Amino acid sequence: MMSGWNFRGLASFIGYKAALAGVSLIYVDPKETSKTCPKCGNISSHNRKVQGWFRYTKCGYQSDAERVGALNVAAKALDALGA
Repeated sequence: MMSGWNFRGLASFIGYKAALAGVSLIYVDPKETSKTCPKCGNISSHNRKVQGWFRYTKCGYQSDAERVGALNVAAKALDALGA
């Protein structure tokens, strides 16, 4: 059911549910989160040669692609909060 939603509709629904639960919501720009090393900050499309795995060309850090994206989104949210 939710796979047919557009991003704005999904974001609106999440915002609505967060407000009902009294949870703060922070929007972050996902740009470059799938190409950025959370350890050294290197940004390169060469970091992701295999779909689900990252190996960073500059520092050699390796991790699951979903984990790396989540770490980078979390870091952007903390920056937005000034933490």
